[in-house]
Amino acid sequence: MRDHIEFIQAQRLPWQDGAAWGRPGTRLKLLSRDSDTGAFSCVMQFSPGWSGGPAAWLAVDEEFYVLDGRLVVGGVDYAENSYAFWPAGFERLDAGSAEGATLLCFFSGPLSTGAAVRPEVPAGRLVRKVDMTDGQWDGDLEKFGLASMKARSRMRVLREDPVTGETTYITATFAFLSGVRAERHPIVQEFFLLSGELAGNTGIMQGGAYCFRPEMVKHGPYGSPSGAVILFRGMGGKQETFWEDAPPFTFSPDHAPVLPAELQALGAPWPRPDRY
Repeated sequence: MRDHIEFIQAQRLPWQDGAAWGRPGTRLKLLSRDSDTGAFSCVMQFSPGWSGGPAAWLAVDEEFYVLDGRLVVGGVDYAENSYAFWPAGFERLDAGSAEGATLLCFFSGPLSTGAAVRPEVPAGRLVRKVDMTDGQWDGDLEKFGLASMKARSRMRVLREDPVTGETTYITATFAFLSGVRAERHPIVQEFFLLSGELAGNTGIMQGGAYCFRPEMVKHGPYGSPSGAVILFRGMGGKQETFWEDAPPFTFSPDHAPVLPAELQALGAPWPRPDRY
C-alpha cells in the first residue's frame, strides 16, 4: 500500500542515486512507493550522454512523461511533452540521451531485468509514443463521469489499458473557471501538476505538485487563476466519478496538505513563479 499524499511539491523532495533503484546513470526524486509490491512513482533525471547499454527488457510495466530534455529509444525520439507506456517484457533497444532528460516515471514494481523468462506482451497494451504538441484534445470527459467539467477543461487520453481498464490522461483547465462540487473515485488516483496553479481543498498547488489518493477519498472542488495542465493516472480499474456537495470554492484556500509523517517537514507551500 501507499500513503495518502495530497499534496507534495516535487521541488522540495531530495535527489537520490538512481543506481540504488535499478537505473545507473540517473538520479531521482521518489514521489511514492507501494510497500507491498515495490511499485513506485518518481521524477527521474538522466545525465547527458546516458546510455541504457544493450537491448533490455523489464519484468514490470514502465510508464513515463518527458518533463524536459530528450530520450531516444529504438530510433523513437521522446522529446519534451512525449509519453509512452511499455508493458513488462517490452524490449528497449539502444536507449540513450545525448543532452540529458527529466522524466515523470511510474513503475509497477522494482526495476529488474534478471527474470528467467521474458514476459509476453499482451496485444494492445503497448503505447509506443504520444506527442502532446500535436494538439489533439480528443478525450471524452463524459465517459469518465466528468461531464460537468466540459465547459472549463479539455482532455487527452494517453492510455486506456485493454486488460485492466486503467487510464492515464491529461486535462487542461481554463483560467479563472472553477468547480462547485467535490468528487470521489472508486479507484486509486495519482496526479502530477505539469504546469500552472491549482487551488483546491488542501491548498494552492504550483507546477510540480504531486498527489496519491486512495479509493473514494473526497477531493475538490478545484479552480485555477492561471489555467493548469495535469496528468492523471488511475489504478485498480475503470474510472467512475461520484459528485457531492462541498463548501464554497475559494481561490485562496488554507494550506492543509495530507502527508505521511516522513513528508510533513517538506509540506510547506511553494511560491508562485515571478511574473517579472
